Amino acid sequence: MDLLLVLAVWLHTLAFVIAWGYYGVLGRMILPGLERSLERPAQATALVAIERRALPLVVVSLVLFAATGTYLLVVDPRYTGLGDFFSSTWTTLMLLKHVLVVGLIVVGVYVDRLIRRVGDATSENDRGAALRRVALSAEGATGLGALIVLLTAAAQAAA
Repeated sequence: MDLLLVLAVWLHTLAFVIAWGYYGVLGRMILPGLERSLERPAQATALVAIERRALPLVVVSLVLFAATGTYLLVVDPRYTGLGDFFSSTWTTLMLLKHVLVVGLIVVGVYVDRLIRRVGDATSENDRGAALRRVALSAEGATGLGALIVLLTAAAQAAA
């Protein structure tokens, strides 16, 4: 058993679960909980505090995810080089997966920016609109993550 490979797969999976899970928990639990229990100004304050606490963990997870993913890609015997996207089903699925990973990162950055807007909003309408966009974007990130897991599973089955 290649211990380095096992460690890389474990860290890669753990990092993805942390980063992706944050958006799922944010959209499905935190935002609805805040909406039911707090007035909008307090929702905004709480959400900004949650994001400040979560952001370092998400960023570290994404860096770890990228580093271990690069290692796992390079050591995989199915990897035939950068730019060889369509030589097999596996390479095509990996390309699609990585496009979605970039999309997930973009949506994550957008969610962070929206949460800052929630905290900076001065009117109730602006705050409510920003909170709705955060919820919708968190749902989008969660959906992208689910598609990434699906493509990973399909690529593994395409061996």
